[in-house]
This record gives sequence, C-alpha cells and structure tokens, in this order.
Amino acid sequence: MRTIRQQLLIGLLGGMLVSTLIAGFALYLKVREETSELFDYQLRQIAHSLPSELAEQPKIGVAEDPEEDIIVQVWNEDGALIYASHPAHILPRFVATGFSTVAVRGDRWRVFIETRHDRIVQVAQATSARDELVFGSAMRSLLPILALIPALAILITVVVGRALQPIQRVAQALERRSASALQPLPSEGMPPEIRPIVDALNDLLARLDHALSAQRAFVADAAHELRSPLTALKLQLQLAERAQTDAQRTAAFAKLHQRLDRSTHLVQQLLTLARHESQQEQAALEPVKLALLAQGVVADYHEMAENQGIDLGVEIGAGADALTVQGHRESLRIMLSNLVDNALRYTPNGGRIDVAVLEQDGCPALQVIDNGPGIPENERPRVFDRFFRGEGSQVAGSGLGLAIVKNIADAHRAAVQVSSRPTGSGLVVTIRFPVFYGSALLHN
Repeated sequence: MRTIRQQLLIGLLGGMLVSTLIAGFALYLKVREETSELFDYQLRQIAHSLPSELAEQPKIGVAEDPEEDIIVQVWNEDGALIYASHPAHILPRFVATGFSTVAVRGDRWRVFIETRHDRIVQVAQATSARDELVFGSAMRSLLPILALIPALAILITVVVGRALQPIQRVAQALERRSASALQPLPSEGMPPEIRPIVDALNDLLARLDHALSAQRAFVADAAHELRSPLTALKLQLQLAERAQTDAQRTAAFAKLHQRLDRSTHLVQQLLTLARHESQQEQAALEPVKLALLAQGVVADYHEMAENQGIDLGVEIGAGADALTVQGHRESLRIMLSNLVDNALRYTPNGGRIDVAVLEQDGCPALQVIDNGPGIPENERPRVFDRFFRGEGSQVAGSGLGLAIVKNIADAHRAAVQVSSRPTGSGLVVTIRFPVFYGSALLHN
C-alpha cells in the first residue's frame, strides 16, 4: 500500500510529465504546420521571382547535397527544359499545377508548379529536409518546457512534503505518548482538512479516558466490595470447623450457604455490569416490543414470586401493546429483570408487584410498582450509585442492581425516575424512552 506522499508525488509528477508530452506534441504539430506554410510560401516566392527571360541551359554549379536546397526547373511551351538549378538532379515534369507532394526514386518532394509567360516553372524541395528543419525548430521551442520539468518536480516534492507535515506532527505526537497519556491533541494551526481527524482523535481519547477511568473505579470498587464477603466466608468457615455440636455445625453451615449465595449474587452482578459496559455499543439494534419484554421477564420470575407468596403480574395500558423501541433486546431484558428482582427482594410475603407498559407524556414507558417499604427521599439520589445500600437494610444484596438499570437506561437515552406509590407504602420505578428513539440517538 503506497503512502499518501507517494500517491501525491506519483500523481502530480506523472500528470505533469503527461501534460508536458501532450503539450510538446501539440507544439510540434503547430510548428510543423507553420513551418510547412512558410516553406510553401518560400517555394511560391521563388517561382514568382524568376525573370521572364532565362538563358537556355545556364551553367550552375551542383550543390553538394541538393536535398537541402531548392530545385528550380523551367520548361518552354514546346516542353523543352530551358532552365535547371541542379542539372545533375533533374526531376520529372509534373502536370498538376499548384502544390503537391510526390515520390521520386524513393524520396518524397514538395512541388509547386505554375505557368508564366508560356513557360512552366517547377520549384521542388525534399520533404526530408523540411522534416529535419521542423524537428529542430520544435525542439528549440520545447527546450524551455523541458528545462522546467526538473524545477517543477522539485517544487512539487517540496510542496507535498510541507502539506503533509501536519499529519506527521500528529503521528509524532501520538508516538511520543504513553498508554496512560490521553490528553487532547492540540488542534491550533491545523489545516481545515486535518482538523476533523484531530477532533475525532480527541473525541476518541476522551471516550477512552472516560472508559479507563470507569474501569479503574469499577475494579477498585469491586475489589473493595469483594474483600468483605470473602473475609466473612473465611471466618464463617473457621466457625464451622470449630463447632462442637451438630446443631452448631448445622447453623454454621447454613450461615455459610447464605454468605456463599450473597457472594455468588455479587459476582454475577459484577460480571453482568462489566459485560454490559463492554458490549452495549457493539450489540445490534432491533425493534423491541415492550409488552412482550415485560411478559417474558414476569414469566421468568413467576415461580420465585409464587414461592414468596407475591402476586406478580403485567399491566398493559390502552393501546400500549404496540409500543416498540429500538434497542438492545438482551440489555433491556437485564434492565427490567433487575428491577423485578429488586422488587421481589424488598416486597414482603403476600405483597404485590406490577410491571406496567404504558404511554407517558407521549413516550413509551415501563413501570415496576411494588408495595414494599420503599426508599426514603434523602437516599433516592444515591440509589443508582454502585454498591450503595440504604441504611438499615436487612435484605441481602450487592448494591449493583439499580446501577445496572441506570447504565442500560442511559445507553438507550431513557430517563429513570424513582417515586413513592400513590397509595400506601411502596416504590414506583419508571423508565421513559424518548419519543424519537432510534439508532442515531443510541450511538451519538
């Protein structure tokens, strides 16, 4: 693959050379045409300038190379040759008057014939001599153009090199950077053609910096959150080993199972969040019917809800069965599953959870409504933070469920709202999608 510099030089130098050849050929044809006209005019003038009275067979010296000279011959009305400028090189008499090109003994001649005072005057010149003179004149005219070719080649090389310097500066600036140096590249002084590339690189660097910062924060938070459960597991295992009676051992192992379940849930949530953050931009968009999505998630959790004695169902508003959004089907399923899972964890036995599909302010929306204890208003701004758990919470959890919900909703440009149930205790989580939601919004 050729570099841009090579492509520009080959294109410009090749174009210049081809243009020069075409111009040279056109100039040669023009010089040839004008020179031929000049020689024809010379032949005519020689014929016109001959005196009316000519001596019969004058003695004229023979030229060393008659093809470089002009041969003049005159015949009288009886057809007798009365004058020849080169007696040793007599050309046959031609009948046609005016200009013509004829072949004599393998040579081509340009001939002019006219009748003057009852005499036939024939003036001839070898075309080889003409061609030689035309070529010489054309080459003398082309010399300035040929001399310009090296100068233009040097000028093109210098101009191309200077024009590509901004790209080289950007490349050198990136080469000198370490993997952690993600500061924006300077765009001042860049040509308008290069600035979009620099702006795109700066946007990419900013997104990489944001992604790496989020990854570092995620790893730090995950390490901190995993440390306590793992320590508790080790202590619980030691307690089970030191148990003296079967009852103590059974209680210790039951507690150990609870801590293992909590740790397993935490790891699963961490993996879900990490997988979603790394793959949500690559997943293909597709139309997702919110009613089918809600029915599928409720079916997944139906058995769990029955075991807890909770009434879990779907409410589809008037005309809401056709509400469709463009999105990542699996991501939306994970988002709604986390909301339902949270509701099941906090709703007491005998409670009720409704997953509603509705149109709110002209926008498609999902709601998860439960009659659990709800969330105090002072804690609601922080419920979407990773690993945040409300004070006094007695329910096992990882503090990542709502963080995953918020992450997926942001990726779909959806707004998440947490509010109290209109009547009685409970919580309402509403996810409202934009009206003109589509692929362009998701990837911008």
